[in-house]
Amino acid sequence: MSLSSYFKILGISPTKNEALIKKAYRKKALKYHPDRNPTAAAKDKFIEVTEAYENILEALERGIDPNSTSQNRTSYRQTSTQRTRTRQKTASEIREERIKKARMRYEQNKRREAEENDAYFRTLTNGKWWKRFKRVMYVSTLISLLMTLDMLYFPAVTEVSQIVKVNTSSRYSGANKHSTSPVKFENGQKAWLSQKFIEMSKYEYLYLEKTPLFKDIKYVKVWQFDRWVYYTPDYSLPSTFPLIPFVLLFPLLTYFIKSKTFTFTLFFHLSMYAIPLFLFVVMFSNDRWIHLLTFGLI
Repeated sequence: MSLSSYFKILGISPTKNEALIKKAYRKKALKYHPDRNPTAAAKDKFIEVTEAYENILEALERGIDPNSTSQNRTSYRQTSTQRTRTRQKTASEIREERIKKARMRYEQNKRREAEENDAYFRTLTNGKWWKRFKRVMYVSTLISLLMTLDMLYFPAVTEVSQIVKVNTSSRYSGANKHSTSPVKFENGQKAWLSQKFIEMSKYEYLYLEKTPLFKDIKYVKVWQFDRWVYYTPDYSLPSTFPLIPFVLLFPLLTYFIKSKTFTFTLFFHLSMYAIPLFLFVVMFSNDRWIHLLTFGLI
């Protein structure tokens, strides 16, 4: 039987990707395993799938091209002596032996994969990888906590300011479906305000209500017609709160679900690579890292 025929049995195209081959084998083997499907046809299919999988792995170890159409001799071919002994056995005995061998190979493969998963899990949760992960977790959790306290519990700081620059060429729909544009205040901070609020502020002083630690503008207010008019800048931490602090808690969540699962592995790698990048962007926007180092004094 050609190598491509074995791939056809597993239901995939010829490939050298062992992970894909193992996935296809597990899917087929579970479907036809005698413990789950005791029918005679399923047993035959289980034997066929297991032998196809073993033949493919052996061929890849020998460096045979998976796309080769030539006939492939494998170690499962019987010698003439074996064939002579096989003829002396009944068909049912031969079939039972093949089922037994297929089940044994299935259990061996299952055990080997479990050992590989255990080794990989130990690699992630011990040594330098786990130390790096915990550093990311501590930093991101601390920043998340400080942002939450800064937004909800620390008293806001009021600052009088004026808009010194408006980029009217950039207009986008804000959270309230109003046309918004980026502006720059006297203190150098930038924000996205609605066109209506920008027009309103041309003739009145603006008051910036800011968080004391990270100096995020919680809202801008102006006194007009004997009342305060408030506006929370779009595309800012206050306008999306608590989304950013929640995302920064992702490594902490990963720490608590620590287990030998695909979910943990996925969360671990996201925490190791995506969260540091996200944290870098958050801390350098609005110069939050400077405000944090100076405890909000600058």
